[in-house]
Amino acid sequence: MKRWLSLLLLVACGASAAEACQPVRVGYSDRERAPYYMGNGSEVPAQPGVLVELFREAFRSVGCPVVLVRLPVARVRIALVSGTIDIAPADTPDERQAGYVVANTADGAVDRKRALAITAYVFVRSADKLSPATDPMQYFKTHTLAANQGTLLATQLKAAGLQVDDGSFSSWNNFDKLRLKRVDGFTLALMTPTALDGYVQARYGNQLMRLDKPVRNSYMWLGANRAYYQQHREQVEAVWTWLGAHGAQEVDALTRRYAAAP
Repeated sequence: MKRWLSLLLLVACGASAAEACQPVRVGYSDRERAPYYMGNGSEVPAQPGVLVELFREAFRSVGCPVVLVRLPVARVRIALVSGTIDIAPADTPDERQAGYVVANTADGAVDRKRALAITAYVFVRSADKLSPATDPMQYFKTHTLAANQGTLLATQLKAAGLQVDDGSFSSWNNFDKLRLKRVDGFTLALMTPTALDGYVQARYGNQLMRLDKPVRNSYMWLGANRAYYQQHREQVEAVWTWLGAHGAQEVDALTRRYAAAP
């Protein structure tokens, strides 16, 4: 009898553990942003990208499976706020009662130690013979800088007085616009300066180059839908802590692996 009771308790505990961690819906852009998100459209490729693999590993650390949901970039935040997805890469909420939350410190400030540092670098045409030390914040006040449509970066650079063309949602389209002299530069956020160099070299040869000086430094958080966070606070906090402890090293390792075969 005692043995049967023990077995029933084990089954019950197993069921509770399974219920405690249902598949987590992680949303991200459906447009390729090599090496972070690979491929276009709703289908997730076999090599999904550096950040996608990082998200999987972060939730694997707390025993949670991940369901990947690819969305147009402008819809990712909307889906996160509405609860259509549970988790997504995010900027800091613009108000305390926003529909999603990010990692905070004990005193309620955003916790940069549990975020990923990102830096917006600028690519220009080699034929323009700009010095690699050119300051993009000055140069693009009188020249046109492309940025991906729907990104906070485009909004921030416009507010800073730069001439920004954010009419295209595709990084490769913006690189083509740069090559064809429709814009004078293209900027996007990278987690390591050289992350995209191999892809650009493979696609454009020596036509394009990256300026040494970034146009903006910022952070990316893993945002959680507010209701989801309230229901799964412990596991989300553990994921954020894992990112703070391992995220930068994992991104570097994954980026090197993807760069080996751009």
